[in-house]
Amino acid sequence: MNRKLLLLLILSAIIAVALYRLIGRDFDWSLFITSLWNVQPGWLMASIAATLLTYVVRAFRWKVLLNPLKSIRVGPLISTNVLGFSAIYLIGRAGEVVRPLWLTRCEQIPLTASVATIIVERFLDTLMIIALFGWALLVVKLPAAAGHTVMLMKNTAWVMVAGSVAAMLFLFFFRANVERIVRYVPIARLASLLKSFSEGLSFLDRGRSFGLVIAHSILVWIVIVLQFWFMLLGMNFRLSISAATLVMVGAAIGSVAQVPGIGGGFQAGYVFCMTTFFIVPAEQAIATSLVAWVSCYVPTVLAGGLYMVSQGLSLKDLRTVPVE
Repeated sequence: MNRKLLLLLILSAIIAVALYRLIGRDFDWSLFITSLWNVQPGWLMASIAATLLTYVVRAFRWKVLLNPLKSIRVGPLISTNVLGFSAIYLIGRAGEVVRPLWLTRCEQIPLTASVATIIVERFLDTLMIIALFGWALLVVKLPAAAGHTVMLMKNTAWVMVAGSVAAMLFLFFFRANVERIVRYVPIARLASLLKSFSEGLSFLDRGRSFGLVIAHSILVWIVIVLQFWFMLLGMNFRLSISAATLVMVGAAIGSVAQVPGIGGGFQAGYVFCMTTFFIVPAEQAIATSLVAWVSCYVPTVLAGGLYMVSQGLSLKDLRTVPVE
């Protein structure tokens, strides 16, 4: 049996067992089915539009990161973002490599430099998520029973902030001292890769560029928050935008653990926040988590697939990249 198929079957079995234990015999299937169908298409369409808009805003941020290397039009960066996030949805976090690979293939930018810009994006995204989490906790009134959980989440958030800030400071240090660092690297190939990686951090040399990247990061996450709020309104949850932000943070953290084509982590984070913080019945939380996942997953994968068909591309093409 194909190893990938075997792994997928094992993961599916684990999820099935976990769901069975979660649902139990008292599961209200009537509420579950009603929650699946009782949606407002207008709000869901607005959420889908916001989802697609995030790839546009991300493209403008990526353009700022890449400008010191090469001036690239926003259009190709939008399509590369859509392809990359489609890959993440389909094959899990391993799909993160698609964006830098495709950018290198199309724009002849060194792969390690392209990877550097993606790493910076992820660190900034982590800081934005934690900032939004802190803001939501300040303004959302949560049940007293959730106090212990909130404290654990706060402690985890501080660890994530410390890690991301330390990583950004290291990147600044590495960029400023790369010439001295590579002198002590005995392997010429590795030294060359480190210098190429440093080129992807060139925007750090310009204060204005770094400020623009921060501004674009804030805009990216404003759009993501709106996308999540619209989605919750479409599923008949009359939550405030700050409450929607708290659910979004939980789903975003959960999405770090993705089962290819299924998600899993996203839905788990969503269900946890809805049941713990807003006392939503498990049946309704599980049903709407599926709607939330599909409303993010399907438009992105469909847009990525249409782009590949229009360009006559195959999955093999996404893995083809020139050697540095």
